[in-house]
Amino acid sequence: MSDVIISGYYGLGNSGDEALLKSIIDDLRSVDPDITITALSGNAQLTKKLYGIKTVSRMNIFSIIKEFCSAKLLISGGGTLIQDATSTKSLLYYLGIIYLAKKMGLKVMMYANGMGPIKKKNFKRVKKVLDKVDLITLRENESLKEIDRCNIKGPEIKVTADPAFNLVASERECAEKILAKYNIKPDERLVAVSVRKCKNLPESFTEEIALSLDRLVKKGYTPIFIPMQKSQDLELSLDVASKMKEHSRIVDCDINVPDMLSLIGKCEMVCGMRLHMLIFASVMDVPMAGIAYDPKIKGFMKYMNQNAFVEIENFNAEKFSALLENCIENLESMKEKLTKDSELLRKKAGENARLAVELLKK
Repeated sequence: MSDVIISGYYGLGNSGDEALLKSIIDDLRSVDPDITITALSGNAQLTKKLYGIKTVSRMNIFSIIKEFCSAKLLISGGGTLIQDATSTKSLLYYLGIIYLAKKMGLKVMMYANGMGPIKKKNFKRVKKVLDKVDLITLRENESLKEIDRCNIKGPEIKVTADPAFNLVASERECAEKILAKYNIKPDERLVAVSVRKCKNLPESFTEEIALSLDRLVKKGYTPIFIPMQKSQDLELSLDVASKMKEHSRIVDCDINVPDMLSLIGKCEMVCGMRLHMLIFASVMDVPMAGIAYDPKIKGFMKYMNQNAFVEIENFNAEKFSALLENCIENLESMKEKLTKDSELLRKKAGENARLAVELLKK
């Protein structure tokens, strides 16, 4: 028997989503140390081992129903679960979990969600289910626009911040051990690079970004590729690195979330397609240049008052190199701004757990 069931993209090898689950668990326990939690996971045994909570398979409907029979609250999120860019099948899965929870009498909170994109044909499906939930918190303002597009009016809706803002990095020594494993010297000026496959990736992307990164190397920086989900990121990272004329590294070992933060903290800048690579950079006050392959990247960068991003459809070496050049020229001012803004977002991120526990105890 658990008080809370957490549903999301967990146990499937994505570092960003694993960071979300850890931060949600930590934040809930900081508000109520006695709270009991079960997570729906793609790898139930691994998730149980990592976080010390009860888990069930996210695809085992009978186990899910059994858990719902004794739980009080379903947390859907974090992450961008309500979208159909991945597929309508994915959207229907998360809507189905919420629908089932409400049918079985659970309270439901959408926890620091990103929303969209959602095709017009799915607006009614989304509205029908989400109008019945008890509370929606969103991680940025662009997601609020998607809520309005779907005409969702039923629940209370608040814009907070991504739970990952409350994560804590491990000691610097942990990052130094990882770097030593790849023969990266302590005094090298590092730029973390996160790339991923996506449907709208231009054919010339690997050549263009390789050219941009080569220019960085000539300015004295060492690019280190960090695949956050190996099944989608490693192959593309290898492809980009192979097209570079200058030297780079690929950090392809398994890294837990605190060590990942520590590693990013050793970098002077981050070039990121993955949303949580950019969020991790924000947590560590590391200036960032985003590649917006999805509206959530643009939405996050705007929420952070950062204009340092290019959209994937318009990506080329000249634009990205100019963006990186501007970042290099303004590293200190960008860092100062991130330090100031991240403190506010940490408070907003903590609000999600407080609201969840309040809802649970009503």
